Amino acid sequence: MPEPLLKVDGLQKRFGRGKNAYQALTDVSFEVGQGEIVGLVGESGSGKSTIIRCLVGLEKEDAGTISYDGIDPVSASKADLRRYRREVQMVFQDPYSSLDPRMTVQEILEEPMLVIGGFSPADRRARIHELIDMVGLLPEHLTRHPRHFSGGQRQRIAIVRSLVVDPRVLLCDEPVSALDVSVQAQVLNLIKDMQRRLDLTVLFVSHDLAVVKYLCTRLVVLDKGVIAETGDVPAIYDAPQDPYTRALMEAVPVPDPVLERARRARRLEAAR
Repeated sequence: MPEPLLKVDGLQKRFGRGKNAYQALTDVSFEVGQGEIVGLVGESGSGKSTIIRCLVGLEKEDAGTISYDGIDPVSASKADLRRYRREVQMVFQDPYSSLDPRMTVQEILEEPMLVIGGFSPADRRARIHELIDMVGLLPEHLTRHPRHFSGGQRQRIAIVRSLVVDPRVLLCDEPVSALDVSVQAQVLNLIKDMQRRLDLTVLFVSHDLAVVKYLCTRLVVLDKGVIAETGDVPAIYDAPQDPYTRALMEAVPVPDPVLERARRARRLEAAR
């Protein structure tokens, strides 16, 4: 594994109190190396999103530590905390609710740079135009509001918003699960391309094993707030060691070859 950039050690998180309390995370530890795309997988309720929310400060862990490039956000100085917040960015699950409908795309993309500070108007303009070109959006889109875009386009805007402050780590919380299947592959390819072009480190949360197999190099399998298994993608897919991981693999639907051939034929016909 490359030199660790992001470390989670002994993370615990409990919601509620008394008999209604729910232990979301129990002693979770893993590392993400510089330049890796690591998949965090498990069923709904396994604690995947709780980890991401703790990493960006939307939830406060009860125990354990988070470290990014030597920075512990709990005890960090103001300067280090500002650096952490700039260099660790998040793409949310739902592009329909994560973008302010009252703001234009230009305002949405400028806001993180204004909050972080240190970007001149010329810097902001140049960075926005560079990134929208990378993701296939047009300059005229900047004056429009989120309602004028499809789900896939909105998620592209959300990805640009996370990248405008030049982060090193991208936390993706099921960023394609709210999208039509027809556009999921486009967004996955975009994330993969941005990771390569911008030398990003990515922690990618998903319950879809086909998605993580395509995108990720290493997996962390989470089962009810506990890590069941970690390892390289080929090794886990070829020979999962934990019964929970094996059950996840067996639950992946196997495409009917006849139906798949028919779908391919229709796509080819439509492309002609």
